[in-house]
Amino acid sequence: MTDREREHWSRLLTKIGWLFTLAELAIAAAIVNRARAITTSSFEDGVWGQRAEILSFLSLPQNVVVLVPAAAAAAAATLVGRGTLAVLEPWLERLLRLVAGFALALIALGVVGIIDVLARAGDSISDFGDIVNRLGGILMGVATARLCLESERSRTHAG
Repeated sequence: MTDREREHWSRLLTKIGWLFTLAELAIAAAIVNRARAITTSSFEDGVWGQRAEILSFLSLPQNVVVLVPAAAAAAAATLVGRGTLAVLEPWLERLLRLVAGFALALIALGVVGIIDVLARAGDSISDFGDIVNRLGGILMGVATARLCLESERSRTHAG
């Protein structure tokens, strides 16, 4: 592959990574808006408990998985474009850091969600499912953050 082709693919992969990241931001905005709209609650810990529950939905695997292609595209752009990306480097760097940061935030929300489930007195069978589901999202977040941080380290030490 020529340097020109490598630069083309790296640019394309970076743009694709940004699109997936924007999709995750749209999902997050919708969930935050849903939580913000709660004014009365049927939860025993009140409005804030219900808001925390809604926000912890961001850490469910079906929501975290949207970041996986963003991280994969950014990592691939790093590998493909190594040494050819003088202009694109800031966008790729921002993408890697944003996706890693978002994944870390989702991990924190997952932990808060698990604590919230454990703090509630309820059905242990459904609580187990809630905990395992959030744990799955946390593990996906760890993998996503690790891929981005390792790619960033690789990108900055490449040369």
